[in-house]
Amino acid sequence: MNSIISTRLRHSLALALIFGALAQSALDAADTALPAIAKSTISAPVTVTDNGNSWTLDNGIVKATINKRNGSMPSLIFHGINTMGDSGGTWEQTPSGQVTQSVTIDPATNGGERAEVSVKGVDSGRMDIETRYALGRGDSGIYAYAIFSHPASNGAAGEGESRYITRLNKDFNWISVDADRNMLECTPADWGAGVVIHAKEQRILSTGYYKNSVEHKYSYNAVQYKIPAYGWSSTKDHIGVWFINPTTEYLSGGASKLELVCHFDSNNDPDPIILDYWCAGHYAGGAGCNIPAGEEWNKVIGPIYVYCNTLANPKEPSQADMDTLNATAGNPTVPAVWHDNAIALWQDALAQAKTEKAHWPYDWVNGVDYPHKAQRGNVTGQLVLTDPQAATTKLPHLTVGLSHPDYISSAGGFVARSGNGNVVTWPHDGNYYQFWTDGTDDGKFTITNVRPGNYTLHAFADGVLGEFAQTNITVEAGKNIDLGKLVWTPVRYGKQVWEIGYPDRTGGKFFKGDGANYWLWGWELRYPLLFPNDVTYTIGHSDYHKDWFFKQVPHSESTAWINPEAKDPANQRFGFIKAESLDQYPQTDQNGPWRVYGRGRADTWTIKFNMDKAPQGYAALRVALAGADGGRTLGVTVNGQDVGAIGDNSSAANEPIVATNALRYNTDTGVWQERTKTFDASLLKPGENEIQLTVPAGDLDSGVVYDYLRLELNQSYKIDGTKVASSP
Repeated sequence: MNSIISTRLRHSLALALIFGALAQSALDAADTALPAIAKSTISAPVTVTDNGNSWTLDNGIVKATINKRNGSMPSLIFHGINTMGDSGGTWEQTPSGQVTQSVTIDPATNGGERAEVSVKGVDSGRMDIETRYALGRGDSGIYAYAIFSHPASNGAAGEGESRYITRLNKDFNWISVDADRNMLECTPADWGAGVVIHAKEQRILSTGYYKNSVEHKYSYNAVQYKIPAYGWSSTKDHIGVWFINPTTEYLSGGASKLELVCHFDSNNDPDPIILDYWCAGHYAGGAGCNIPAGEEWNKVIGPIYVYCNTLANPKEPSQADMDTLNATAGNPTVPAVWHDNAIALWQDALAQAKTEKAHWPYDWVNGVDYPHKAQRGNVTGQLVLTDPQAATTKLPHLTVGLSHPDYISSAGGFVARSGNGNVVTWPHDGNYYQFWTDGTDDGKFTITNVRPGNYTLHAFADGVLGEFAQTNITVEAGKNIDLGKLVWTPVRYGKQVWEIGYPDRTGGKFFKGDGANYWLWGWELRYPLLFPNDVTYTIGHSDYHKDWFFKQVPHSESTAWINPEAKDPANQRFGFIKAESLDQYPQTDQNGPWRVYGRGRADTWTIKFNMDKAPQGYAALRVALAGADGGRTLGVTVNGQDVGAIGDNSSAANEPIVATNALRYNTDTGVWQERTKTFDASLLKPGENEIQLTVPAGDLDSGVVYDYLRLELNQSYKIDGTKVASSP
């Protein structure tokens, strides 16, 4: 009996210890959990107050002031704090000409459920522009949208760059673009005291947490389709302000459009800003809006949700945390609690973005060209990959979209810079709406809430070189279209000999091209420290994750830039560059110290591979680029024989490489392009072979960002297209 009791007691004690450990684990987890969001329970009616030159919209949660003259929002008060900075929320273009103001939704007529105000300008010389702001009961933010219209009676008009932008107050010091660029920023004073290194958007900081680093506003660009919510938060006030696009249908350039989304202003006392570009000239000519004379046209941009949130239980750093932060200035160790606070606010904004997307199209938008859900259609289908040489028929990260058919524009400017002549394709289209969605690995997709019209279907996926397209997709109001199975047969020139990486339209799979690194300024300078003898890559032995750098640029031979106190200038995130003097490099100098160390010699990379026997016919070197800049040629030699340069447009058969600003503006992606260099297969031999790729000497911001490389061999035809006499 005693042994039974003793056994039971031991079991009881063991269970107590287990449950105690579990309880302590739960407490520990609670200690490390992200702070909770303070959700408002206020449900006060919305009011509109006419102040003469402005309106005030108020629902007890947020209070916004709207300027009647230009449609700006100088004030957005949340938790007693005006979140706006110097000029607040503004549109790039404002209503002009004959300007009228009106309350388009009067809360007095709907029990205080919603208010909306409008400032409209009719300008016979260019575009008519109307800006609207809407506030609903219980909303923790305000909706902003604009209607750009071009009557048929107007002459040619357009917008090269157009955006909605908010300048926040300077207490917002944590920037949140995505999981990797979610960080404490430098202070406006640090920026103001910095030295312009290359252009006004880039400064070497000599003070603050990031001293001996370059703050570059283009480090915070992003593919708009991939960031449903982005913005800033305050480590002091524990509030966040975010832009939420409930859809990207009104944004230009489709699912691959890269744009600026958050950064500092470029003046000496900058505000933190959030931007929503619907058309712009950044990156490969961008996507402009150009309407010819005689065309009736309009486009509704938004509504964009300017969302505000705050924490219920913010964490505060300890004195030890702050001491560590100050002691590690240059390459800072930021308090973990600040990170937790900011991530909680950002994740809540992402959750709110899902809610907004579910409510799109908003039923309260009226009086403009904005079809409601019943007036839109849905398109479904399944892409089926047919490629005997593919390792799988799966289509990971499948992206499918409907865009306006390609069209001709004589506008020049951004159109000409895109590399397509006067043909406007979907990555450069800012005139019309586009509708994109993520498909499944087995190729299935559903595109919802499509405006009626005639479209071209496009698709791309990881692992597939090229793009699928099918024209003449007609969407009708209130109807669902099932396209069934669509066979996708990618282009192949012949048998695949080797590949480096895999196609996904980014440089992310290559060394330093990952999300934690690519956007950090200075890889052009640091490349020679990482690859002092340039890149040599052996097929079958090398690892593209570590042996192939994500961009090929001229090889710098200067070390004048290195901060002598940096522990690892080749790899450390911040603090690796030498601070410079404003006396030597005043802010008016747009070149700064870049003129000292911003150029390099020609850079040649070598690819080694084996062949079993001498081939015949022709070979095709296929190079997919995620970006390019500068001279934009890539010299190719095969076993020491020059076969010409990719991007050398001396002949009609050799398509130029389009500049995309990917190197100058710190990105691993952009408008994607593939170029092919064919050569006589007899240049290859049994045993070891070498193909060399050379970027010419020049500015370190010239060169290419790689996505993928592949060599294919066609032994049935010669390079001139004639059939080989006897194929092996």
